[in-house]
Amino acid sequence: MRCDRCGFEWDDDDERFCSRCGAEQMPGNAGAARPRFCSSCGSPIEPGMRFCSACGSPVGAEPQASQATQPDSSAPAALAAQSVQAVPPAATVPPAATVPPAATVPPAQAVPSAPSDQYAPAAQSPSSGRKKTLVIAIVAMIAIVAGLVAWNFLAHTNDETPARNETMSSQGKTAKSKTSEQSKTCTTTPDASLSGVSSSGSTLIATVDFSADACDSNAWKGKDVKISIKDSDNEVIASAVYDFASKPIQFKNGETTLKMAFTTNQYWRAVSRIETGSTSMVVQKGASPNGKPATDVDGARGGANIADSDMERYAQLALSWQVSNDESAISSLHDVPTTQLFSRKYGMEVDGKTQHYRDIYKQYLELHAKWPNAVLAWAADYDYYTRYGHEADYYVLLSGERFDSVSDARSWCSANAFGPNDCMAVQMK
Repeated sequence: MRCDRCGFEWDDDDERFCSRCGAEQMPGNAGAARPRFCSSCGSPIEPGMRFCSACGSPVGAEPQASQATQPDSSAPAALAAQSVQAVPPAATVPPAATVPPAATVPPAQAVPSAPSDQYAPAAQSPSSGRKKTLVIAIVAMIAIVAGLVAWNFLAHTNDETPARNETMSSQGKTAKSKTSEQSKTCTTTPDASLSGVSSSGSTLIATVDFSADACDSNAWKGKDVKISIKDSDNEVIASAVYDFASKPIQFKNGETTLKMAFTTNQYWRAVSRIETGSTSMVVQKGASPNGKPATDVDGARGGANIADSDMERYAQLALSWQVSNDESAISSLHDVPTTQLFSRKYGMEVDGKTQHYRDIYKQYLELHAKWPNAVLAWAADYDYYTRYGHEADYYVLLSGERFDSVSDARSWCSANAFGPNDCMAVQMK
């Protein structure tokens, strides 16, 4: 009997399956003219053909072992190559963050199987077994690649975790440091009291005691803080705006002492007339500074001016207070010559500048700093200025110096570099 598939001959005509290739023989065709197939490639062989029209092998030649397996293995091998190529090689695996999880690898059944022979049962065909083995190998390779990708992703994540933890730890420490620094800054507005006054030229130097139990030994960084000094009648006699943000007030056990400077635009009482025991102080946050702060003087902190309207009001009140309190000193000058240092009226022009109350009082403070005996008078209150019918609605500043004669008084004016329009000899009686 000759095999319908590979052409192998054997003696038993009742044998149903070829003992070489395992192909099932067509029943009832033993000894009959059966269709023949090339023993090398399996292509159909027509009667009378000496060579296979597909592969050129001689008809009836014994199949070689390598050739017998060639038809069955070529297709799976090609499929295997295509399947393997569908999986990116390890060297081209994208970064871990973008690699799809292993679950997305196509299942094994998605791999197409090689076309099976219509005469051979899959369970018993050697080529079918090889196909299954190859498919299993492909699936195993895919699983290995997926495992490598997953391992690489986990390893990358684990490598980054310490650095990420270290960064978070550093950030946590920085935040704690900032919180600790903030906790050392006091937010309570302190109280203040005046413990002493002095002068540096025409600048008022106030020694101020600050207290705030809540501040303990921490710093206070108030910004735009208006500090005012009031007299016993609750009138403001000094006021300026200070910035403690750049130069904080450092407390120790809730207390500290600072020296504060007030320029002639910022105080309205002669230093010698300030009674520290009867004064009070007010500390206010959120003030609006008028211009830049003055420079520090002899270690005392300089501040900015308050609003022009407030300076004008405090200066007018100060002029009235000064005139009233200097009346007794002026009375003692009626019998002796003295000198007049200026006469000023609100709204008059002096050296091209219109005079306001703050300008007049500023000049009073500057001259009083040089001549401590100087006194301020309202000209209309004295016969010396009104007896000839002249207007006398102006302030006059007298040096308070006593002279033996009017000529001596005039000589004093020249000796102190006063001009003829600035200094003159007067006798108040």
